Amino acid sequence: MKILVVGAGPAGLMFASQMKKIKSDWHIDIVEKNTHEEVLGWGVVLPGRPPHHPANPLSYINDPEKLHPQFLEEFKLVHHNESNLTSTGVTLCGVGRQGLVQALREKCESVGLKIYYESPLGNDPKSQCEEYDLVVLSNGVNQKATHFSEGLTPQIEYGNNKYIWYGTKQLFNQMNLVFRAHGKGIFIAHSYKYSNEMSTFIVECSEETFVNSRLDKMSDEQSAAYMADIFQTELDGHSLIGQPGLGWRNFMTLSHEKSYDGKFVLIGDALQSGHFSIGHGTTMAVVVSQLLVKALSTERNVAAALESFNSRAMPLVSLFKDHANSSRNWFETVDERMHLSNVELTQSFEVRRNALPSLQEALVQNLGYALGRQG
Repeated sequence: MKILVVGAGPAGLMFASQMKKIKSDWHIDIVEKNTHEEVLGWGVVLPGRPPHHPANPLSYINDPEKLHPQFLEEFKLVHHNESNLTSTGVTLCGVGRQGLVQALREKCESVGLKIYYESPLGNDPKSQCEEYDLVVLSNGVNQKATHFSEGLTPQIEYGNNKYIWYGTKQLFNQMNLVFRAHGKGIFIAHSYKYSNEMSTFIVECSEETFVNSRLDKMSDEQSAAYMADIFQTELDGHSLIGQPGLGWRNFMTLSHEKSYDGKFVLIGDALQSGHFSIGHGTTMAVVVSQLLVKALSTERNVAAALESFNSRAMPLVSLFKDHANSSRNWFETVDERMHLSNVELTQSFEVRRNALPSLQEALVQNLGYALGRQG
C-alpha cells in the first residue's frame, strides 16, 4: 500500500504515525506546503491528562511534559464586571499548538516517515497522486480539495461575528470567558493558559461593533493595543501578541456531505471545521484519524475501507457541526442576553448545547471502536 498524506498538521500526523505503527510495511509520504518552522496558532484545548487519555494527542508522543501542558478544571465567566467560578466537570489540557505539531512531526520521523516541507502539489495535483493507492487530505480549513476531486467540493458558511486569535504572557488559571460592554458594542474574550509562560486570548465581536469601533481602520498593532485596553483588568498590564496570518476574520465553517471520493479522503478541519467556543477541533482530528486507521487496517481493500470510514465518521462530524453551530449562534446573539445577571448568563452558556445528543459520548464511543475496545 502506498499512501500520500497532504498536510503536516495534527490530523495528518496522527493518521500517518498510527497507520505506520499498525502497517509498518506500508509506504507513507507526507507533504507540507509550509516550512518546518511555519506553524500558526497559540494554545489549543485537549481532553484529559496524557498519557492516559486516548483522545489527547499528547498521549501518543514521547515525553509530553516537555511541552509544559496546563491542566484546567475551573471555568470563570465575567459579566457586569462580576465573576462566577464553577467546575468544568472534566480535566482540560492546554498546550501550545506549535509545540504539539512539532512533537507529532518528530513522532512520525521516529517511526520512519518522511515529511517533505515546502512541497505544494502545484497546478496539477491529480497527476502527482497517480502513483498512490490512497491520498489523505488533511490540509486544514483552507484546503483546496477540489484540486483533487470535484466530488469533494465543500459547503462553506461564514459566521456573523468577527474574531481574532492572540497570545499573551498573562496567565489565566481557569477557562475564562469575559463579556465586556465598550462604547456601543460588546466584546467577548476567551482565554486560558497553555504553557508556563503563555495564554491564548481570543476576542470576538459583532460586525457592527467591529465597524463602529473603527477596528477595520486600525493596523494590527493598533488593534492589539485597543483590545488590551478594553480587557486591561484581565490582562493586568500585559500586552496582546498577534501573528501574521491570524488577523480579524469571520469564522468559516467548512463541511461535506461525504468524506471521500475515489481514492481521496478528508480528515481533520479539511473534512469539518467547528467553532472555537466548543474546543473539540483537535480532539476530532484524533478520533477521525483513528477511525480511518481502523478502517484501513481491517477492511479488505481501500474502497471498502473508505465506505466503512465514511459510515462511522460522517454521523460524528455532523454532530460536531451541530454542536459548534449551536455554540457559535449563541455567541452571535449574546446581545439578547446581556441584561441577564452573571449567574443567569452562566446558566444560559452552560445549557446552550443541551438540546443536542451528547458529543462527548459520541467521541468516546467512536474512539473506543477505533482502538478495538468496542465492536
